[in-house]
Amino acid sequence: MRKNILVKSLFLISFMLVQFVGLSQKPYKLVEQSAKEKPSWTKSSDPYLFQAIKAPTLEEAKNMVKSDLLSQIASSVASTISADVTVRKDEKIQGNTNEYNESVEIVINTKVAKMPALQGISLDNANIYWERYINKKTKETCYDYYMLYPFSSFELQELIDAYNAQEKAINDKIDSYRETLESIDNIDVLVENISQMERMKKELADDNDRCNRLNEIIRLYEKTVKNIYVEVVENHNRNNIGTLVIQLKHDGKVMKTKTLPSLKGACARDFTKKHDDDKIVVTFNTYDCYEQDDNYVEVRFSFGKARLNNKICIKL
Repeated sequence: MRKNILVKSLFLISFMLVQFVGLSQKPYKLVEQSAKEKPSWTKSSDPYLFQAIKAPTLEEAKNMVKSDLLSQIASSVASTISADVTVRKDEKIQGNTNEYNESVEIVINTKVAKMPALQGISLDNANIYWERYINKKTKETCYDYYMLYPFSSFELQELIDAYNAQEKAINDKIDSYRETLESIDNIDVLVENISQMERMKKELADDNDRCNRLNEIIRLYEKTVKNIYVEVVENHNRNNIGTLVIQLKHDGKVMKTKTLPSLKGACARDFTKKHDDDKIVVTFNTYDCYEQDDNYVEVRFSFGKARLNNKICIKL
């Protein structure tokens, strides 16, 4: 009997020694926590529970879990939208639909990640718990941070609606470039719209369908600018002062611009130029011009990538 008691006592002492040694060998010591007891939700299997373990600062820990939260929400939104879009697209496409679906999902993931509504998500409504530890050897501090975000199906639908509104706004903008082209009577607007569409292409670099649409519309705009021509409204000379009044036109329609041309003449000199409503008035000295010479004024315009040069015979 005494032997059994002695054996049990020795076993108990050994166990306590092992436990003590084990505890003493732990490198980190808990020195502070945001609540008296660690909440049960920190062990939840909720997909919106995030942890940052041994983060160097509390702020870095917060940023880590927020980044994980945004990634998870974006994944939820993108998965829901992709499932709907790819099913609808599959009905219209032949060949390897898997590759097509994959490209659609990649585009959607990219778009969702850039959503302003997603970037506006805060942690104000989240459950937060953290613990501060100190490294016994180095005396450095670190944090374990837990965050449970109550993301609901209602919030998911709000983000999906925001995504759809964002997509509609982009499509409407692209459509408006095409629909308004024929009514534009200002070359500066044409050039600015081309620049805006080029910027949109960079923003939508992963979206081949939209980039192709924009390329086609840009081509139509550039063709319009390229086909603009100079029409002489007045051409006269009095006391060696020549005057040209010109208009820029496309397919018979007067086109306005704030741009003034650069001017060159074989004999004409002392050029002046100014706008007169939708016309451009050019004056010059023709004192050194002779009737037997090739007397002309060359007007040169630069509209974006397009160049317009026109030689106009002048009267003496």
